Amino acid sequence: MRLLFVLCLMAAAPAFAAPPPASLPAPLQRVQNEGGTVIQSFPAPDGLTGWVMKIQGHYVIVYSTASGDYVISGALVDKDGHNMTSAYGDKYIPKPDAAKLVAALGTDPWLVEEGSPKAPLMYVYADPNCIYCNKLWNDLRPYVESGKVRVRWALLDFLKRTSTGRAAAILSAHDRAAALAQDETKFDRANEEGGIPELAPVPIEIGEILKRHTDEMNDAGAAGTPTMLVHRQDGWSIVYGAPKDMPTLIASLTR
Repeated sequence: MRLLFVLCLMAAAPAFAAPPPASLPAPLQRVQNEGGTVIQSFPAPDGLTGWVMKIQGHYVIVYSTASGDYVISGALVDKDGHNMTSAYGDKYIPKPDAAKLVAALGTDPWLVEEGSPKAPLMYVYADPNCIYCNKLWNDLRPYVESGKVRVRWALLDFLKRTSTGRAAAILSAHDRAAALAQDETKFDRANEEGGIPELAPVPIEIGEILKRHTDEMNDAGAAGTPTMLVHRQDGWSIVYGAPKDMPTLIASLTR
């Protein structure tokens, strides 16, 4: 699985109103001015205040000192060896909502679709330069071609400078599935580069779509591509990374 750079990634619970900017410690105000978002605060041990933040699309837990002059990021471990940061993440960070993501993707006109419309549906967030996405694309060929799965690919562009132009070339093509196939069948595995030439300049609309897909993948709690949304008997769920047992995954899918 190709990873995004993050400080710390966790998942779980209730949403709260963000504190007003004027009440934030100075270091957090600076992080917020640089694009981070403070979600909420909570009490922590020994005069510390815990904070849930969203940085580069990912939730993190940080702590401010009593003076407010310092902010600490990382694992907070108590005398018994318990990771308090992990526990706070479970309590305060929102859980990914697979059904909400599927609802957004269901009306997205900028996906690459392949496979029988009668087959079980799978959504995949992918980068055109992702070697693991390339493996997934190849592993899915027998199931797509035999009508056992329908795949809708949501492209994004976080891996390399060339990802934007390649993703744009696929999305702007008259036949997007054929353009994606060109990228994957001509993939340069030695250099981890997709096989379709870059589109330049990239239309503003497509650039915005690629960013939206990245934001959606982050909201899914994912740290990179491929990230899949699949439907089983108990509803929609998120699968991170290329599956090791593709036959079992395909057999578990329902419409």
